[in-house]
Amino acid sequence: MEFKIEMANDVVVLVPSGNLVASETESFKSQVEKLLEKKFRYILLEMSRIDFMDSSGLGSVMAVNKLVTGIGGVFACFALQEGVQKVFRVTRADQKIAVAATLSDGLLLIQERRLLGKGR
Repeated sequence: MEFKIEMANDVVVLVPSGNLVASETESFKSQVEKLLEKKFRYILLEMSRIDFMDSSGLGSVMAVNKLVTGIGGVFACFALQEGVQKVFRVTRADQKIAVAATLSDGLLLIQERRLLGKGR
């Protein structure tokens, strides 16, 4: 799995590409942990290039959400492909993790949650 990192003010936009499956979860979590070590607290995960996600992949996204919000940060996902969106909906992960349609919606979501002091 490849990762691209972009910045939108003080929000990190993490753009992974490939499949978010069991063999990639440690790499994904490690990438986020590195960002947290560098004191980034606002992370937006673009999922437009995630072609497939299994239960382990979903678990890693849930774990990352808990990590980020546990230190007072804000985590959200955006641009979920149809299959990934279905996984979020069926498992009700979309009720635990903030989800937006576009980058601008995601940035607004992060800004709102920052103001409210809510991580998810």
